[in-house]
Amino acid sequence: MNHTFRGPRVVDGSGRPSYRADVVTKAGMITEITEPGQATAGAGRVMDVDGLVLAPGFIDMHAHSDLALLTDPHHVAKAAQGVTLEVLGQDGLGYAPVDDTTLRQLRIQLAGWNGDPEDVDWDWRTVGGYLDRLDEGIAVNAAYLIPHGTVRALVLGWENRPPTSGELDMMRELVAEGMRQGAVGMSSGLT
Repeated sequence: MNHTFRGPRVVDGSGRPSYRADVVTKAGMITEITEPGQATAGAGRVMDVDGLVLAPGFIDMHAHSDLALLTDPHHVAKAAQGVTLEVLGQDGLGYAPVDDTTLRQLRIQLAGWNGDPEDVDWDWRTVGGYLDRLDEGIAVNAAYLIPHGTVRALVLGWENRPPTSGELDMMRELVAEGMRQGAVGMSSGLT
């Protein structure tokens, strides 16, 4: 469907000052940005949004929505504010990659941030498995950071000691595997 937004103040994410324009979209893609009153949209919905701001989606860089997206896939609290991307796995702790023991411990550790909802099917163990669960249908996009603390706990538990060279190699491989499965980076934290 075509949409014409007439007269909004456009904030385009480039860093330059906002400006008034008409914006035309077709099939969800911006096809035209013109001086106010100059759009040639043709058929479609025309919305007078003079006095409002039109901007690309916002990125929530530190959301802790790792479980919120699974329990409320519509994610209205964020989507209604224009958030279109949630970055997950912050602070070095998250829910993948895990084994049964590590997941049980992390659920307790992270309950203060994310709760521990009963209605989540905790069937994933890999980064790819967790991302597949998100891909079943959430209203926003998600980018996952492989949590260093989770990887460390998976390899050597919660022991306060340096890893052996073999354990360090295992951690490196878990991070590399998670990246191959779709993670966008790694997070760390002091906990």
